Amino acid sequence: MPNRSPARRRLWAAIRAGAIVAIVVGSAVAVYAERSMIGSGLTSFRHSNVGWVVAGFGAECVSMAAFALLQGRLLRAAGTRLTFGSLLAIAYTGNAVALAVPVAGSGLAAAYTQRRFRARGADAAAVSLALLVAGVISTLAFAVMVAIGAVQSGNPAAAVAGLLTSVCCAAAAGVLVVALHLPQGRARLRPPVAYAIRLSQRLVHRPAGDPAAIASGLLQRLGAFNLGLPAIAVAFWCAVINWVADLGCLAAAVAAIGGSVPWGKLLLVWSAGAAAASFSPTPYGLGIVDIALITALSRAGLRSPDAVGAVLLYRIITFKIAVTLAWIAYRYIADRARRVAL
Repeated sequence: MPNRSPARRRLWAAIRAGAIVAIVVGSAVAVYAERSMIGSGLTSFRHSNVGWVVAGFGAECVSMAAFALLQGRLLRAAGTRLTFGSLLAIAYTGNAVALAVPVAGSGLAAAYTQRRFRARGADAAAVSLALLVAGVISTLAFAVMVAIGAVQSGNPAAAVAGLLTSVCCAAAAGVLVVALHLPQGRARLRPPVAYAIRLSQRLVHRPAGDPAAIASGLLQRLGAFNLGLPAIAVAFWCAVINWVADLGCLAAAVAAIGGSVPWGKLLLVWSAGAAAASFSPTPYGLGIVDIALITALSRAGLRSPDAVGAVLLYRIITFKIAVTLAWIAYRYIADRARRVAL
């Protein structure tokens, strides 16, 4: 981590503290606003099947493990190897940030993930490219699942449109990776990258140095990103398992409440919740994702009390609050011990 003055460290500490307070207050307000729905859903828990509840937790653990392996495989292609425990811990905390912070959560989660990977010795440029490719592959896998759900519902046009958009994104990322591997490609990318660095120097006075030399070194490091077809295949299947396991968690939640799982429409129900989470203006998507999922499950044939109970159970499992808080506490204690030792 770069050296910072005490004043800047205090400023960043104040910003982090303010963000945590905002998240906690926002979450409390959102939970209070949904108290009637939560109360009605809790009554369904009295007769829930414990076996299916455990299966739901297991499915969500598999989902997070697959996501961690996806990032780990791409980091390995970038020349960085991390333990599975480190990957999983970073994935859990990044996921918590993405869920808890409205609108800007994904960007903050990416920044946190990049910072943690860099703290473990990964090259900043390689990490940025690995996370970009991971995002593209994850989006493509999600689009494939949504397309399957659209075909099942008799709407192949929506499936084709979604797949084409995702394939275009994947193709653009692929062209970038190929260009970085070729000397001619790096030569063509050098002027725009140098211009971007020059613009950054004017605006934030970083990074220091000659823009052309910085651009050349940056592109040279990115050119070492060794991403072949086997690595892409492994990463894609990790992304598919990540999404399928989360879908399985929703199915287990419905079964645990005693409802009939609408297998023919479950993909569309799940994708409606995932899409709502991406654009939710509230912490954890409270009041947005819940309504989207409850409405979709009700239209799929579930009774309203069962739909509310299933969604509440699914959301409790996917919040992963206990694991995330445990990791944050561990990181705080470890960082404090390191500062005291210094």
